[in-house]
Amino acid sequence: MGYGIRVVLVMNRKGGSGKSTLCRALASAAAAKGETVTIFDTDASKSCLKWMQAGKEAGNWSPLVEVIHTLDAHRVAEAIGQIYEQPDQEHLILIDTFGGGSEAQDVLAVAAHRIICPMMLSRGDLSETLETANWYLKLRGRVEKPDELAGFSVLLNRVPVRVSETERAVAEELFQSLPALETYLGSRAAYVRMDREGLLGVIADKTPNRALAAHVQSAVKEAGDLLEEIDQMILNPAEVA
Repeated sequence: MGYGIRVVLVMNRKGGSGKSTLCRALASAAAAKGETVTIFDTDASKSCLKWMQAGKEAGNWSPLVEVIHTLDAHRVAEAIGQIYEQPDQEHLILIDTFGGGSEAQDVLAVAAHRIICPMMLSRGDLSETLETANWYLKLRGRVEKPDELAGFSVLLNRVPVRVSETERAVAEELFQSLPALETYLGSRAAYVRMDREGLLGVIADKTPNRALAAHVQSAVKEAGDLLEEIDQMILNPAEVA
């Protein structure tokens, strides 16, 4: 089914939590379904913009996906408004934010349908994720209509096949403290390849080795399952936190 225009804000105060990788995975999943995707890269490092450039050079890109780099949150909000005026209403909009917090992130949060906070299974990530959730709660107190603010969910990122006792304890503490997505992104070589080479679906289609292509397709499916869960949250906000 189609979900229309959705705006997903990807943020965590901690740098290196996998925000850009999450945006790339979701963009890959949406493009594989034939959807239009726009990523707003608001990080000074331009990681998503450089990813698009590398993907185009490698021939692993799609005209369905565009990355726009800007440090101006108001420009992002204006551009989103322009997308709503376009005839293509099957459009995933991803906002890749910088680490830390600022008033600009307040502007971006108000424009979003869902806020996704990726974190890895470490104490440091959990601490910064709790701080990010605290920012969100304070934001609810600042906006005029808190009930209309996008919901907040945590995504476990780069989850290893074998989880240590320490990592398991971090996960349990997270689940007791904050709303978390059921789907997670595993620690896959396919995501590392995606970060270097471009869109997952195109990479899979161009990989002649069937076994390697199957591994990449598994990542496409995992990212697709995650996108479906996020889309359902946006479609039925009253049923989720």
